[in-house]
Amino acid sequence: MIESRSNAKIKKLAALATKKGRREYGEFLIEGLHMVKEAVRFEVPLVEIFVSSGAKNIVLPQISKAKCAVTEVLDAVFERVANTENTQGVIAVAKIPQEEPLFAASKFLILDRISDPGNMGTILRTAAATGFVDVVTIDCVDVFNPKVVRSSSSGLFFVKIHTKTEQEVLEIAKTHNILSATAEGENVFEMHDFPANFGLVVGNEANGVSENIKKSSRLVALPMSDKVESLNAAVSASVLMYFFANMR
Repeated sequence: MIESRSNAKIKKLAALATKKGRREYGEFLIEGLHMVKEAVRFEVPLVEIFVSSGAKNIVLPQISKAKCAVTEVLDAVFERVANTENTQGVIAVAKIPQEEPLFAASKFLILDRISDPGNMGTILRTAAATGFVDVVTIDCVDVFNPKVVRSSSSGLFFVKIHTKTEQEVLEIAKTHNILSATAEGENVFEMHDFPANFGLVVGNEANGVSENIKKSSRLVALPMSDKVESLNAAVSASVLMYFFANMR
């Protein structure tokens, strides 16, 4: 059992709560019983699971199939590294997947400078649910940020992240249909000539899709009352992904 805050593994957990630490170790944190159970169930590559002394009788029977070391941590020490206010007493360390080449044979998602962790997590969760498995990010919040991981509610486990620059996305636009969600676009519900393969772009919460990407895209919009200027980025992305996933 780990009883000291100066333990090397505890220091590593603290480091993994930062972007710098995640880059250094190539690992990220999964916190909460539901998320860790899902990670075990779907065989997410885990390095180690840490369980607080007070929660072990509840947690251990539910992660018995874990294929990694499980370490008990004194409650007072565990509370120092927990990233949630009301911790459930379990944190897993997982390997950050190696990025694969983008194989854009069908629909894929492009996120242009999404900055809010809650929005990012919600979008990734919906992407997993609607089959937008390939997710391209341009200067976005770190998808392995603990807040993003929590708000994705395991959705992060089922998508493939491709980190690109704007210029790289503009190159993709030369060979693929790109649809950008903007207020000035055509009503998506009135479209009839749907592309068979396409990338859907959702832009920054405050500034939307970059001008360069818009110039290389077909612009689409969700109709709304003139009393509302715009929708939340995660809401817009979710509605559009469900629409395109079920279009006929």
